[in-house]
Amino acid sequence: MRPTDLPEIDTTAQNRRTFMQRTGGVSLAAVLGMSASASAMVNDDGNFESDPYTLGVASGDPLPDSVIIWTRLAPNPLKADGAMPAEPFDIQWTVATDEGMSDVVNSGTATAGPDHAHTVHVDADGLDPDTEYYYQFECRGETSPVGRTKTAPPAGASVEEFRFGFASCNRWVDGYYTAFRQMARDELDLIVHLGDYIYEYGIDVSDSPRKKSLPQAYKKETTDLDTYRLRYGLYKSDPDLQAAHASAPWLVTRDDHEVDNNWAGDVPQDPDKQSAEAFIERRAAALKAYYEHMPFRMAQKPEDASQKLYRYYEFGDLLDFNVLDTRLYRSDQACDDVFNKVDCAERFEEDRTILGDAQEEWLLDNLSTTETTWNVLANQLPFAKMDFKQGSEEGFRTEQWDGYVPEQNLVKTAFEEDANNPVVITGDFHSHWANNLISAKDGSSKPVGAEFVGTSITSGGNGTDIDDFGRYVVTENDNVEYYNNQRGYVRCTVTPDSWTTEFRVLDYVDEPGAPMRTDATVELRAGQPGIPDEKPLVLADSVAVGNGKNGTAELTGRWLETGLSGGTITASISNPEVATITGVTVTEPLSISETDIASDGASATVRFADVEKNVQSVVGGTDTPLATLDIRGKSAGTTDIELSVEKLDDESGDALEPNTEIGVVIVGPPPVTGSDEPTDPDGDGLFEDVNGNGRVDYDDIQALFDSFADDSVALNKAAYDFNENGKLEYDDIVTLYSEVN
Repeated sequence: MRPTDLPEIDTTAQNRRTFMQRTGGVSLAAVLGMSASASAMVNDDGNFESDPYTLGVASGDPLPDSVIIWTRLAPNPLKADGAMPAEPFDIQWTVATDEGMSDVVNSGTATAGPDHAHTVHVDADGLDPDTEYYYQFECRGETSPVGRTKTAPPAGASVEEFRFGFASCNRWVDGYYTAFRQMARDELDLIVHLGDYIYEYGIDVSDSPRKKSLPQAYKKETTDLDTYRLRYGLYKSDPDLQAAHASAPWLVTRDDHEVDNNWAGDVPQDPDKQSAEAFIERRAAALKAYYEHMPFRMAQKPEDASQKLYRYYEFGDLLDFNVLDTRLYRSDQACDDVFNKVDCAERFEEDRTILGDAQEEWLLDNLSTTETTWNVLANQLPFAKMDFKQGSEEGFRTEQWDGYVPEQNLVKTAFEEDANNPVVITGDFHSHWANNLISAKDGSSKPVGAEFVGTSITSGGNGTDIDDFGRYVVTENDNVEYYNNQRGYVRCTVTPDSWTTEFRVLDYVDEPGAPMRTDATVELRAGQPGIPDEKPLVLADSVAVGNGKNGTAELTGRWLETGLSGGTITASISNPEVATITGVTVTEPLSISETDIASDGASATVRFADVEKNVQSVVGGTDTPLATLDIRGKSAGTTDIELSVEKLDDESGDALEPNTEIGVVIVGPPPVTGSDEPTDPDGDGLFEDVNGNGRVDYDDIQALFDSFADDSVALNKAAYDFNENGKLEYDDIVTLYSEVN
């Protein structure tokens, strides 16, 4: 079937707009790899012959009365000029209170010219504070996807809750942007991007999990305006990234790879390979392309090779963001930019800076005058002191704040003496960390704030839950509380009393559609600087099983930082009419075990001892498998797996007092849309009738696509694994599409 023969996805305009908004404006055909050819762009009459909004829409830098909305006309995103004529185009923009775009509150016309790659940055003003809006562009009869945005609350206004996510390091060639799709589904108040939006290296697609050929121009490193524009065109053409941009306003800052790896001020990574003059010219091109493709205000428009990126945003009386630039004004890295340098005296030189004088003064003034409950530094590189040298010697990475100790201590002192509840959010490191920030006073072990380092979206590939590097860094640094080396993002929920950070992870990025989970949750308390000691936790997995079929649910321990020697745990099914426990297996590291299952399958008790000391100190929130429950579904519905811990001892034999977290068993699968349960028309164990209306048709494809990340689908992998490869991924939608047609 040709793309032009695809049936309509929905039957009403309202449904079409809803579909576009929920998916970032990407059609189902595009996700399935069937997007129309982009060879014909603008005809002799000046009208578009293909979609000019291939890079989607975005919004950012929200104020109480305005927000920046952005788009770029680029019928072919893999051409530096987007395959646009070298002439200006007028774009009509509209802001409305509803995603159907019927209640219009502001509109106007902006000009997209060739000098800025046919991008527009519209300051949509006259808006109400703390209000959700929708926006759309139109040019020569072609309308863009609908984007969702939100204005900031007024300064000083009471805010009860604020939800934001942060991310960094989305190297396209390393994998799929599944984490961005998940962020989009969160419909957050704000998304913060902390740098490395693109990577400047030449792209070798032969080693990439993305099955896409690229023009020759992508194989070389970015050095001029055309190659930087090409790189943004490639990255922003990704539908998952577009979905995240269309879902919420963004607050962005760059790190190094938007220009050149590890550049510092006027110094490139390899001064022997490019002159200072050549690097300044390259930086000017990089900053221009960066501005063109981000939803920035006019104040962030570069002047030649300079760009004022540091800025302050406030959200009522709850929190503020100090957005930093730790690249443009910094001194060159100390001691030849080493990862774990021992005895580097240069780190302590008073005239070294990572912020520059003006930005340092601006930041200290903000911290001394702030009146919000939480004070956030949106920061590129790890701020906390981190010894990366295993053993008795200390070794520090001079690229991050540890290479600029006087300024690091100056900010810590401001945290301790002036700020309210300081939190640093950080990118760069391609792994999750939770760090206490310790006072700069000699000999002090007092926390003065917390730092959450977010992992990469894709950079580094699939990763692993825990590795030897993470284990020894946590062991070497008492202030480091948690580590995970998988891909994902960080989600934060902030209230006047607490700050909850969820470290979200994916098991893989080398294929699309990986399920996402929260690996660890850390909660801060207002008025108590730093990360509180977490109580041990025993939790049960949530699981979905079919009627009369079997599944498994894991029992795990978390925050077992003093290890584990043994324990007794009982798991109970709250409604044994829905599901029962048919078996239980204690995991191999626990050397001695005994299990007991109730005759009606309503409960199971496990007793175990780790006599070989396999489970010793565990890194932060890393999961420790304890047992596996065999669950059998009896009737459609849901029931809880409740836990009772009779005894749990740490490695030294001391009794722990853990919290417990229930799991959910879903038997069905349950309805995906409406009230009808999906059905399996041919009895093969796969539920092709997704919407449960008794037919298998295009509506089932649409229902599966719309609800792909919802629990009703994500927890029922076996029901929708249409390509039968043991994973839930977008190719399952493609397979169902093939069956329907």
